[in-house]
Amino acid sequence: MKDPIQLDFFDREKDHIGTWSAREIWLRLDQTNVASFSEDSRFERKSAPKATKERELAEYYSMWSNTVDGGIVVVGIADKGEIEGVAKTLSQKELNRLESFHSEHCPDAKPEFRRIPVKVNGESDFIVSIFLPYRGFLVETSKGEAFIRRGSSKHKMSSEERDDFRSTRHERSWELRESAANYPQDFDEEIIKQLADNFRSLEDKPDWTDTEVLVDRNLLVEESGKFSPTNSLILLAAKNPRRLVPGARVRIQRFAASEEGAGESFQPIKDLYAEGPIPVLLQRASQIIESLNYDVTWLSKDGKFQTTTEYPRWAWFEALVNALVHRSYSYSGSEITIKFFSDRLEIESPGGFVPPVNASNVYSQRASRNPHLCEALRHIGYTRMTREGTRRMKESMEAWHLPAPDFSQETIHGVSVRVTLRNDQQLRKRATDRDVAAYCGVEKWQNLKEHEVKLIGYAFNNGKIHVAEAERLTGRRWNTSKKDLERLVSAGLLEFVQGQYSRDPKAHYAIIKR
Repeated sequence: MKDPIQLDFFDREKDHIGTWSAREIWLRLDQTNVASFSEDSRFERKSAPKATKERELAEYYSMWSNTVDGGIVVVGIADKGEIEGVAKTLSQKELNRLESFHSEHCPDAKPEFRRIPVKVNGESDFIVSIFLPYRGFLVETSKGEAFIRRGSSKHKMSSEERDDFRSTRHERSWELRESAANYPQDFDEEIIKQLADNFRSLEDKPDWTDTEVLVDRNLLVEESGKFSPTNSLILLAAKNPRRLVPGARVRIQRFAASEEGAGESFQPIKDLYAEGPIPVLLQRASQIIESLNYDVTWLSKDGKFQTTTEYPRWAWFEALVNALVHRSYSYSGSEITIKFFSDRLEIESPGGFVPPVNASNVYSQRASRNPHLCEALRHIGYTRMTREGTRRMKESMEAWHLPAPDFSQETIHGVSVRVTLRNDQQLRKRATDRDVAAYCGVEKWQNLKEHEVKLIGYAFNNGKIHVAEAERLTGRRWNTSKKDLERLVSAGLLEFVQGQYSRDPKAHYAIIKR
């Protein structure tokens, strides 16, 4: 009789909640047992308000994804264990965001969600249980940080710890990971043929097949006669890269002012997207950028007028290519953005600088986050040496007497690299109407102040200008505006037409007929 009792004892001990794995907890959690769990190496509690702090929650997503056996986050339980629920605290929009924000802030995490009914003060409610499985490779947040669970605490990994984590797991880089696409039916034959033809010609391999070229270039993985495309090949030649990499596109916007605004004030003049495999995406994005890159007239150093676009093609094209080649595709839900403002053009790509490159040595150092993708694009004819590309950007800007490109690493919405091209807006504003400049004469026109340019431009286009109109144009007071117009009279650019009495509305300043 003793043996069955002993076996029953061990069966019950085996099923004790202390022996459950994180996934078992997630599957078996309900109101009857949720209060039994305290925070440990498997379990983390979050009140509903804390669940809206996405960046902080993303750290826990990274933590569990890097911890063997993973872990769960339960939303709707206070730090001390009191069940609060989420129904009255989180809106439907916030709940939807809770289940999707990871694609932006921790894209390599793969959370699974359960809504568990509970009673709170006798009323029906629910909590949200989130299971984060162990991923087997380093999972970072969009800020480039990685975490791991140690006991009941979240530990931020140092750069040495991250390197060790990767090496001990023999982690492949993102671009070399095998994808779920089918080769060759999911791919653009023309792009692959162009790559293979150029490779065969450059490397003197006339007998190699297209497939052999792709395997040699680490774009295909062969195993037992079967071929699996890598992520690099998805970006390079897949018919629909966004099916597997949602952020594989470029968003291009044009704003009227120097800021994009927010809420109701966010009103871009144009807001367009370019998609497709990189060679196609480059063509589509280039067409959009060219249509938004306005023509301007400016004076060269020798006093001659030149009409060009705001930014030289080589500057923005090299910035676009660099963004596509060197961005971090680990942030699979994040896209490249290109924004035209009145005074600058910004190209921003997910991921920080690749060491040893930084903002101060970008013209002299080179490094590639995606070297196999970069090499493949070189065979198609799009990329050169990194240093040559950035130097070409600088030289093309300086040739048009514009400031050198500004490179910076931003951490506002995760880590990203931003390239800023400035258009010398003051000069561009003065050069938009060649006829006005010709009327003034080059020397006088160059020496006009900004508000005077506005006044003479308005008078030239309308034949005359009143003091009240000058006041509205410049935002300066009436008396100050009158003095501004008098100075233009003294410069020989306007003449005063007197009224019958002081402040007569018929009095005005007119363009001098020559």
